[in-house]
Amino acid sequence: MKRWFKTSLGLTIFGALLIAPFSNSLPTSAQTKISDPIFDIAIAQLHLQLAEVEDEEQEPEPQPELVTESVDCQLEKCIALTFDDGPTSNTYGILKSLKKAGAKATFFAIGLQLRAHPEIAQLVLSQGHELGGHSYDHRKLQYLSRAELERDFSYVSKLMFEATGERPELFRPPFGEYDDLVQEVAQSPLILWSVDPKDWLTRNPDETYERVVQAAKPGAIVVMHDNLASTRFALPRILKTLKSRGYRFVTVSEMIKDLNPNEVYRSGPNGN
Repeated sequence: MKRWFKTSLGLTIFGALLIAPFSNSLPTSAQTKISDPIFDIAIAQLHLQLAEVEDEEQEPEPQPELVTESVDCQLEKCIALTFDDGPTSNTYGILKSLKKAGAKATFFAIGLQLRAHPEIAQLVLSQGHELGGHSYDHRKLQYLSRAELERDFSYVSKLMFEATGERPELFRPPFGEYDDLVQEVAQSPLILWSVDPKDWLTRNPDETYERVVQAAKPGAIVVMHDNLASTRFALPRILKTLKSRGYRFVTVSEMIKDLNPNEVYRSGPNGN
């Protein structure tokens, strides 16, 4: 008798779980004609779990407060956060933090990642950020022939256009290394940096945070990497601290007006 009862109760609970996704409510022991407080407790717990899931799904997304008006970086404290080596799944977290802070940034994409994650490249641009090129597979370009360089730049441009409908207007050479031939073939402004927390080396959120906020100054271009989880964890604190100091987070093109394809840039107005 006990075995039959336990089997019946188990089947009833299993049935309740099966119909749960298709019903707005779960049965109680009274509804199933089985008087069992353990059953009711289990159902109550399921109600709470479903309510928590619904609350999470209905939680409003943080409203973007992206910079839309013209910012004069000659007068205001502007800083350009830049991210290399994406887009990857980790980029989603970077974008979420930027959106919550109302910040814009510039991303320098690897061709291999553009081919693997075109939808993330689209998201970068749709949220008001800037997307530049960073070579196809992050090789040292100064060791390539002209033909190899032309093929590399052409293919990355093609991948970006297929992903976003736009072609890269900025370029950051891998490792920040280039020669005259690279600069000539790129036919784009070369964007380097003035602040490097070496997040790729330490992979430590606390060190990345400390190095960025200590070195930050108006006109700085900060290089980080959106393929690193440690950088994703450091970014909310970086944004909060710099925002409290009055910084405006802008793209490289917003900070440096009239970029020249024949020049190399390490910072913007008032930067070093």
